[in-house]
Amino acid sequence: MNEKKYHHGNLKQCLIEAGIELLNGEGETHFSLRKVAAICAVSNAAPYSHFKNKEELLEAMKNYVTEQFTEQLNNAIKGENMEQPNTIIKMGKSYIMFFINHPQYFQFLFSQPCIRVNLNMNDEGKGNFPPFELLKELHFRVLKKYGFSDEKIKDAIISSWATVHGLAAIATMEGVIYDGIWENKIEDIISNKEEN
Repeated sequence: MNEKKYHHGNLKQCLIEAGIELLNGEGETHFSLRKVAAICAVSNAAPYSHFKNKEELLEAMKNYVTEQFTEQLNNAIKGENMEQPNTIIKMGKSYIMFFINHPQYFQFLFSQPCIRVNLNMNDEGKGNFPPFELLKELHFRVLKKYGFSDEKIKDAIISSWATVHGLAAIATMEGVIYDGIWENKIEDIISNKEEN
């Protein structure tokens, strides 16, 4: 585990990133504020200036990653025509690139039991994982315009999510060897899937 160098910067962010590293490396059973403090090279008391306990840090870690992920997806389609199929491809590419650029976040986020994904169309997204809800809403908006039934839209959402989530998993998995550049190939792969 790499020791972080905390030098009067953002201690809270250092603790969050160190927490993700620790959780990915050792699991929740061995997770503690003391170990997170050691990674940041600060005193055992330092984390308590930001977090009451490890549960509060774990929640902050989840929120930190989810907010960054959601922001990237929103930025990918900002200013785009929200009823064009190409917007779905742009969001899908952004989904995958987020995890290629931050592979530690993929393992962290999707090993957590608190991520809720409701695939049902009649659900209004209450409590749904925000990045998935964005993907779901965009599909509904685009495909409804093209006359898709709710059932077909639901199938398309599941298929699209499986594609981008699966590609993100493959691209961030240690041991997967690929001689191309993911960023240059993702749109082709997603577009090919959308056409079939």
